[in-house]
Amino acid sequence: METVTMNYSRGVHLLAGLIGVDPSHVARAVRTAARAHRTIHESGIDELTGEQLRRLVERDRFAVAIVANLAMRFAGRSEDALLLMDIYRASVGTPAHPMPIRKGVGALPEHHDHPYVQRAIRILQAAGLPPLHTDGMHALRWGFQVQPAVEGLPGWIFINPDPDCDERTGFAGGRLGYLAVMRWAGWGVITEPVYEGLLAAVHPDHQDNPFPAPSNS
Repeated sequence: METVTMNYSRGVHLLAGLIGVDPSHVARAVRTAARAHRTIHESGIDELTGEQLRRLVERDRFAVAIVANLAMRFAGRSEDALLLMDIYRASVGTPAHPMPIRKGVGALPEHHDHPYVQRAIRILQAAGLPPLHTDGMHALRWGFQVQPAVEGLPGWIFINPDPDCDERTGFAGGRLGYLAVMRWAGWGVITEPVYEGLLAAVHPDHQDNPFPAPSNS
């Protein structure tokens, strides 16, 4: 008997790729969420093109987060479903009064006050990733480190993953899990490590600032 392949929209495939589940789970999530959430019903996520999905993410990320959460649950990944919502909340700045990040946690003390470094640390911590603890001279506890990019790259930050990242599984697992987390939070990313294994991400307000191509020299 011949297998029937469902035709899903570009938007469904893009969201499925973004969170790492089968498109059928996203399509089912759209149908389920649309019955309860007017924005999802009116947006027609199951018929969106890639560009239309991008605009919906900018306009109503909460609607997209609902669909992604349900899709993860339908895929049998309840922990990752909760993780997506935690990352979403961190990316939009909720709760209203987040706990302060101490100097030396997730970044060197001299980078502590950089606004995009602070935002990236909150997002990565929301994903359950362990931050570096340092006094500026010694690592008191190993973990990820965020730093502002070199001069001339406004909005970009670099991430040095924690040493145990390759042993971690799930949505935030592995070295590329850091990129998956930042991409889900709405940041632009370079899909491969740059500059001695560092990962690069750019704040949504600066995604028009391209990262320079590597030199062949």
